[in-house]
Amino acid sequence: MGKGILYVAVLSLCLGTIPVASGFSGEVDYSIDDSIFEIEFTGYETYVNDEASEWACFIDEEYGNNDGIILENETENYEVTVGPKMIGTEGNHYLNGIVAIIDQYAFEMSFSHGNCSEVDLMNISIEGKFSFDVKSSNEYVLLFNTTEDPRVNNLQVHYCIFEDFEVQSVLGLTNESIDEECVSGFRAAGEDMEIEFQDPQSSTIPSISYMSTIFVILLSSVIFAQRAD
Repeated sequence: MGKGILYVAVLSLCLGTIPVASGFSGEVDYSIDDSIFEIEFTGYETYVNDEASEWACFIDEEYGNNDGIILENETENYEVTVGPKMIGTEGNHYLNGIVAIIDQYAFEMSFSHGNCSEVDLMNISIEGKFSFDVKSSNEYVLLFNTTEDPRVNNLQVHYCIFEDFEVQSVLGLTNESIDEECVSGFRAAGEDMEIEFQDPQSSTIPSISYMSTIFVILLSSVIFAQRAD
């Protein structure tokens, strides 16, 4: 996607329509599918007060009959129209400079239907998967191109994808925490997230190579000395 948040498709498609406010919060969990090149995500978004009613009226206007009454079938029309459009598009994650491609995406909206201007709470559940066409490496940089929309400051993320890796550094998250396999924190509007991590085996390779070289040199010296005798 060219703008917005990768996993918040509905938010990114309507940044200019909904007023900037504190009526948004969300949380997303990322996990590895088969490898670091395939990442699954699940999460939720919550909109309240004006944010929720703006959403409902937008759906009624663009995907319903624009009569001010949001119906269940209008919401379903929005879900089945927008969700499939995400498949095959570029996301906002990058791995070693290669952009993610969204392979699976679905979301479901939950709120009280009726007068769209009276909707004051909306919950959205999301799930999907994205992948990278990246060559295997000993070191990786996972980057997320964060929108400048200040609502993302209320979006908490959990990257539990580092079970087989060592995290070296984390930038672009607030209130961050790091454990053995997870990096967590809140998005920072306008500040790209960057997580550097590596294969723990790679750090031992130079020393092994060095010792092998020393062994070869010593062995050659012994052979040369024996021939000299």
